[in-house]
Amino acid sequence: MYPMMKTGGLSQAEIVRKLGLSRARITQILNLLKLPEQLIAEIEEMGDYWSRQLVTERQLRRSNMLSN
Repeated sequence: MYPMMKTGGLSQAEIVRKLGLSRARITQILNLLKLPEQLIAEIEEMGDYWSRQLVTERQLRRSNMLSN
C-alpha cells in the first residue's frame, strides 16, 4: 500500500479523482515508490531546480533499466 492510500485511506480510483490525473499516470507514479531506496536517492540527487534541466522520465527509465 502507498502512503496517500495508507494515511488517507484512499483507493487508487479516489486518488485519480482527487488529483485529476489518469489511472495510468497514477499507476506510473505509484510504481516509482517500488524502486530500490538507492535508486530513489540517486534520483533525488539529480534535483529539479529551475536553473538546471529537470529530471525527465526518459532519464528515470534509463536509470531504472540500468539498476535491473
